[in-house]
Amino acid sequence: MAPSLKSRWASGEVTLGAWCMIPEPLTAEALGRAGFDWVLVDMQHGCMDYETALNMIRAIDLTPALPIVRVPWNDPGIIGRMLDAGALGIVIPMIQTAEDARRAVDACLYPPKGRRS
Repeated sequence: MAPSLKSRWASGEVTLGAWCMIPEPLTAEALGRAGFDWVLVDMQHGCMDYETALNMIRAIDLTPALPIVRVPWNDPGIIGRMLDAGALGIVIPMIQTAEDARRAVDACLYPPKGRRS
């Protein structure tokens, strides 16, 4: 198993990723095969529904790249759903306060560290 992005970043390694706003699994797969370490599926901008994001994660899973999702907003349901779909990282936009950050972390972690169900 390849080392996680978190451990790679902690060791000072630089990784290269692609940001994908095009709601097309074939595009996500092509980016994953292009040599990137990770591909981010951007649900915040553009017109991407859950099923498309799921299929893009599946397409990235066919490649050496790791799937990351930027959710549209700080919502525990959306965050949990994307983690359940196989996202190995979540980017949560518009975090303005410490409470926003706590809610975001709670949505990503199972009890007792968080509130993910």
